Formats: sequence, structure tokens, C-alpha cells
Amino acid sequence: MLTATVPRCVPQFGCRATRGARPRVLRVRAVAALALAAAVAALGGEAAAGEPVAGAVTPRFEGYLFLDAEGRPLPFQSDEEIERFLATAEVVDSAKIDVGITAPRKLELVADGVRAHAVFKYVDEEKRNVHDRTAGDSRFYLVWRDWYGYDVAAYHVDRLLGLERVPPIVERRVRRQDGSVQIWLEDVMSEGTRQKKGLEPPDRARWNRQHSILHVFDNLVANRDSNLGNTLIDGNWRWWFIDCSRCFGNTTELLFAEAVTHCDRGLWDALRALDRSQAEERLGPVLSTLEIDALFVRRDKLVAHIQALIDQWGESMIIFDDNQENPGDLPADDGTPEG
Repeated sequence: MLTATVPRCVPQFGCRATRGARPRVLRVRAVAALALAAAVAALGGEAAAGEPVAGAVTPRFEGYLFLDAEGRPLPFQSDEEIERFLATAEVVDSAKIDVGITAPRKLELVADGVRAHAVFKYVDEEKRNVHDRTAGDSRFYLVWRDWYGYDVAAYHVDRLLGLERVPPIVERRVRRQDGSVQIWLEDVMSEGTRQKKGLEPPDRARWNRQHSILHVFDNLVANRDSNLGNTLIDGNWRWWFIDCSRCFGNTTELLFAEAVTHCDRGLWDALRALDRSQAEERLGPVLSTLEIDALFVRRDKLVAHIQALIDQWGESMIIFDDNQENPGDLPADDGTPEG
């Protein structure tokens, strides 16, 4: 049986002691939000690895809106509309991004009077019989690939699971170069920048729950390059997942199984319900049959791993609801076994 030690006060869920102290929590959240906004203003917006400010409230992304080049909400917000814009808008400017090792470029796109930024990635590097340490421990790969198409695949997996944490992206040829074009997240910062500036999230329990979601997603897509620069944070402290060009492949291993100790209820349901035919329809253009096979093997292992935790500790201690009205309150009994 798979086992894991779960602390008595589960940080992903918060502690029962936090109840009855909501006014203080709200004050802390307000102070943290102001500190975050001040950091954004001081730095002037670093874009793909930049700093966040809060947008207008919208249910879909917990308050975040996709913005144009001037920082105003785009007149369209659905995946379909943004994908159409990314695929057809005119490229009027292209500049090198001094972040990352795949030499991505920041595009300025214009269509029907709308001007917005996007990220263009064209990396396509394949190696054979290599040892790779990007996932921590050294692992041997018969085939190792860093490819823009995996970013597109990660987006489709994200939507199949209902997470909506990977920004819309399309495959597109730009100036005779095949690649992917992904909407630019304005007014966000990377997790690395947050740590460097010492900014603390206003709701640590909600923050840790999002971390748990990332762990499950990284294992599912076999993310060999999960790092502090590949998680972006918006002004509402919502996490976004980017830079998945070193995901997928034929590996059937769970690269970070030990990190998966809890799971969001919606994600848990979506994992178990993930349909092969729907996945093939969405992923067929970018993943091979072997890569889709490997994805489902990892899915099955993830489900078995989480189910083993549930069998050991009980569902209420492992599965959480990330859409609580007051994130941070414990959704179930906090009498976690020690061990």
C-alpha cells in the first residue's frame, strides 16, 4: 500500500483554529493585496515573468481578465475567441524575451482594432539516449524532446480536466517559422519573483491547495522542467501554469509521486472520468499514439496513488474542495492521524 505522512493541521485545508478569526484574515488579505499591487507598480510589469495587479471580477478565473497591450480587458475572453485572435491576428512586432532557455519571443498582435501581446515559442530539440536531471533525480530517456507542441498539448489536457490554468495557445507559423502562440498574461509575476521579494499570499491554505493541484498536473503531463519560473501568479493570487515544452514524451513514470498528498475534488473526478476518445480528438494533432498511451498510464497510476491515500487516511483528509466560499476553512474533520 502507498503511504504518506499527513500533518495533524493540514496546511492545504487550513486549521479549525482559523475559524472565528475571519475579520483578521480579511485584513491580512487586504494588506497582502496592497503590497502585491505596490510591487507591481514599482517594477512596471515584467510580463511573462512579471508582476500582478487585480483585474475586474469574473467567475471564470477568480477575478482575472485577459488584457490588451494597454492593460485594458480584451473585448473577448472565451477560449475560442482568443484562439481565433492568436491564429489570425497580424504580427506587428516581435522581441526577444530574456527569460528561459528556449529563446521565446514576445509578439504584438493586431486585429480589428485590438492590440495584444503573445508568446511565440518555436523550440524543437530532440535527443536520444540521454540522462536528464530536470526532474530532480537523473533519469535515462531513449528519446528526450523539448518541443513547442507540448505546450499546446498541456493546454488541451488542462481544459479536459476543467482546470483552466494554462493560458489559451495555438499552433501557428510566424515569419516562416512553425511554433506556438500563447496569450500573454499581463500584470502577473513568477513564483521565483514572489519569493525573491518576500511577498506572502493572503490565504496560505488556498495557496497550498493550488500547489497540490500543480503537483497532480505536473505528474500527469510528466513535467521534466517544473521550476519557479513556470508558475505565474495574478493579482488575485491565482496560479497559472506555463512553459510545458519539456512535458509528455513516452515516459510512464510519475516523476514526483511523493509530492501528491492531496487532490482537489473536481480534479479527482475529472482524472477518473478522463475519456480516451475525447483526449485523442484534442491531443491527436500534437501527441503520438505512444505519447497518449503514456499519458493514460500515468493517469491510472495517479488515480491508484491518490486512492491508496484515501484508503489509508480517509477521503475527507485527502480530497478537498478548492471552490469554497471562504478558502482556508477546513472542509472536513481535522483529526488527521499522526505518523
